[in-house]
Amino acid sequence: MRQRSRLAGRAAAEEAAVRSRGVPATSLRAALGLGLLIGFYLLALLILVALAALDVALARGPGFTVMALEGYLGSLAVAWCVVRVVLLSRGRGEERDGPSGLSLTPQEQPELWRRVRDLAERVGTRPPAEIRVIPGAGAMVCEDARWLGLVAGERRLFLGVALLIGLPEDELDAVLAHELGHYVHDDTRLGGLLWALRSRLQDTVLTLQNRAAAEEAEQKAASAARAARRRAAGKPPPVKREPTRGPDHYLAIVFSAYARMCLRLTEAVSRRQEYAADLVAARIAGPRTTAAALRRVPALEAADDLYRRGYALMGSQAGLLPPEGQLYGGLAHLLADGARQAQLEAFARELPEETSQERSPYDTHPPTADRIAALEALPDDGRATSLVRRPASALLRAPHTLLAELERAVLSPEALSMRRVPWAELPSRTRRERWAREVGPLLGAMAQAAGARGFAARGFTDLDRLLDMLDHGLLHDIADRLPKSEQAGRSSGRAAREFARTAFRAALRHLTLLAVLDAGLCRWELCWAGPPVRRVAPDGLAEALEEALDHAVADPAGTAPLRALLLGGSRWPVGGTAPPATAPPWLPPHPLP
Repeated sequence: MRQRSRLAGRAAAEEAAVRSRGVPATSLRAALGLGLLIGFYLLALLILVALAALDVALARGPGFTVMALEGYLGSLAVAWCVVRVVLLSRGRGEERDGPSGLSLTPQEQPELWRRVRDLAERVGTRPPAEIRVIPGAGAMVCEDARWLGLVAGERRLFLGVALLIGLPEDELDAVLAHELGHYVHDDTRLGGLLWALRSRLQDTVLTLQNRAAAEEAEQKAASAARAARRRAAGKPPPVKREPTRGPDHYLAIVFSAYARMCLRLTEAVSRRQEYAADLVAARIAGPRTTAAALRRVPALEAADDLYRRGYALMGSQAGLLPPEGQLYGGLAHLLADGARQAQLEAFARELPEETSQERSPYDTHPPTADRIAALEALPDDGRATSLVRRPASALLRAPHTLLAELERAVLSPEALSMRRVPWAELPSRTRRERWAREVGPLLGAMAQAAGARGFAARGFTDLDRLLDMLDHGLLHDIADRLPKSEQAGRSSGRAAREFARTAFRAALRHLTLLAVLDAGLCRWELCWAGPPVRRVAPDGLAEALEEALDHAVADPAGTAPLRALLLGGSRWPVGGTAPPATAPPWLPPHPLP
């Protein structure tokens, strides 16, 4: 009884704080959304009424004049645009099913479901009917309410997999309690109404803007065609005039202004709802834990973005992916590294001190710094932070299976068909695939030059055969057959030969790097602490390689240094102890997708 009364007291204090934040009641928020949606159509009708009044005024004029005819035709054009774009358009018709992900059943993940249902009971609301794990570090809730939010519907919870991987269990409770808090204050009941309003406004404004832009482009194209005809006839070009603005342009301005007003009003309410949900999370998980979660989630978002671009998709352009279940699950390797942990902790402590005065009026969330300050201003509830904190992933059964199923649920068939490569091989395999594609034009030029000269090159590898051809003076024959840049194509004589030599050297370098990699003279290793890929190469190899390439493209060509470098790999052992971190960065960085 004592605990129940204490919870009731906290809920009452929470409601008082919500009212002090100015969060309108559900009925008022529904009236606001419905009023703005009705106002959208009333604005269209008001424009039609104004056009009709203008036509009546013209009809009462001195008689039928050219000005009156232009007025009738102009009002008819505007009225037709309003009726067709605003009143008759059906909109995008998108499904509001939420982000794609993996739906978890209570039988598959009983611990997670038990935790969500327990939190919903403590919050004082009905639990969701579906929990869906999605990529990223975000969380959200929605509800398929009917009759403009008057009738409750099925609830869904979307939980980012990065939160399950990177949050401790108590901070995950704060995130879940915050999302469930949106159910308490009926925020999700009005989601369908607000979605209809924003979707209708966006469809109308974009359609009007696209039509206005297309009309302007047509006028410019017609003007350019007239000017071209006059030039062909030997006549001076016509006077350049600005395109005439049609009714779509001015209607877009009117409805854009109304859309901005609607967003300012609705997003202001959304920001207040975030403060109210934070109070729910503070009551359940504690103010300090909730503030800590608010700090950690942006850091997790940054870490997940770094992991996705620098690690998970490292080999995507080469058709390679990490092992199954690691496309999202590999984030745990990044977060487990001590140096990365220090970086993320520093990131969480140094959140931008943006204030409410600096934010955009169209933001859906208040500045994180303001939310943390509001939580830290709450009285301490006396809860002590445990020294031993379980990771949120402890709530999952068979996490590897879950992560693999998430990939199958989210990735496209094309992505799922990519080859899976172990982490240790992914950097080198990625570079080899990229360089193998880049030397394709060079191999084609070699074949054409050999066929034209009737030359049979010797050697077991492509590089051996190319060096053999260089020894026989075929450098320029091969270089002239490589693809040329626009500037090189316009050049002639000595300048053209130098352009061709430069392009040939770049292609030869890629082919040599393939040989260096295959010969074991260097390797690329994954690094979780710093740049995603670390080159492991012996001192002196970089300079020797560049010098050998210069000799190979000289006139006459000298291939002996390059052959000696590739055959003398035993002089630069790569295995065993790695070279110092100050080894020269002799290879260009790989552009990550």
